[in-house]
Amino acid sequence: MKQTFTFYPSVIASTASTANAEIFDLSIEAFEQGEYLKSLHLLLDSINKDLRTSYSNPQGNEFHIPHGPLFIRLKEDEEQLHITAPFLILPEKNQIAMLRQVSSLNFNDLDLAHLVLKGNQFYFEYHCPLSFSHPRKIHYVLKEICTIGNKYDYEFQDLFAVQRINRPFFTPYTPEEVEYVYEAIQQSCKECLQGLRYFESSRKFGDMWDILSATFLKIMYVAHPQGSLRDTLEKAIRDMNRNIPLAAIVTNGRQTLEEIQALSPEELAKSLYFTATFISDKQRSNMQKIREDYEKCYKQVSACLEAGDYRTVCLRITHKFYETYYQNHMQEDLNCILVKALTQASACSWSKAAPILYQTLEAIMQGPQKNTKFQNPIAA
Repeated sequence: MKQTFTFYPSVIASTASTANAEIFDLSIEAFEQGEYLKSLHLLLDSINKDLRTSYSNPQGNEFHIPHGPLFIRLKEDEEQLHITAPFLILPEKNQIAMLRQVSSLNFNDLDLAHLVLKGNQFYFEYHCPLSFSHPRKIHYVLKEICTIGNKYDYEFQDLFAVQRINRPFFTPYTPEEVEYVYEAIQQSCKECLQGLRYFESSRKFGDMWDILSATFLKIMYVAHPQGSLRDTLEKAIRDMNRNIPLAAIVTNGRQTLEEIQALSPEELAKSLYFTATFISDKQRSNMQKIREDYEKCYKQVSACLEAGDYRTVCLRITHKFYETYYQNHMQEDLNCILVKALTQASACSWSKAAPILYQTLEAIMQGPQKNTKFQNPIAA
């Protein structure tokens, strides 16, 4: 392996967050003044300015908002705020096993919301007096419902063959988008497996870990999958940080990558669709936090660049950039800079790509020049 990965832009053009921190602060002010319905309105506006106009009842005190496989209902009466979300139907078979899993979620994963069984149907629920409906708490409740619901919807279907209570609204990728993602995944898997073979003879498990982990993150960035592929990738990304020998991590990761590579376009298409997002499990990009996260990598690659170790510079920075996309909704100016760098460094020799990637990382660490926009250090 003597060159960088081929870069494929994301199938989704923008990853920017719709959240507005200033409106969220106004929501807190309204709550502190006892204006609870106004506070709820502003909380929803701070998440996405179109939510109230799209999903409100005429009175403005009840909302049915889609998120992936869920429809989340918020209703405020004179005394309480009620949050409910229909989830799954208890199957006729494997009932005890599923009930144990649900109990585990209630005790271990859910903090404020909880899953309740009504008849044979599971619902997420949370209720509280209006005086306890602080926007930060309600946002946390909504996020945990969205995150847990999204994560376990497919997992429970796979384990217990359960049915959803509501039929979610999905928009499949076009045939052209499926073809693009399939090509990107095939090439990414091919390059990664070639890299693993290249480093295997010298037992460079650290480099093997870098390219495997970066490839999983890259596929998430390019494809934005749902369903089984998302579940597989999420597990693979978590498993890359398990507390087991590095050689075992690499072996397991390689097996997962080969399984992804073996997917046919028809199988892949089942996991490629657009769906509504109420509250994402990603955070809004924050430059101070990103710089703090980059600090260790920046010091390492600075020393590597000075020593002429261009391969390590490329592997570490590429991994860090894809990890940033995985964890954040990227602001547009930073997104443009990263895409520019990854495009110019695509399928290049280590020595050519390293300065491109390093200059971009350095510009991020040094910050903007007296304005809020980043200057592209490698602008054409």
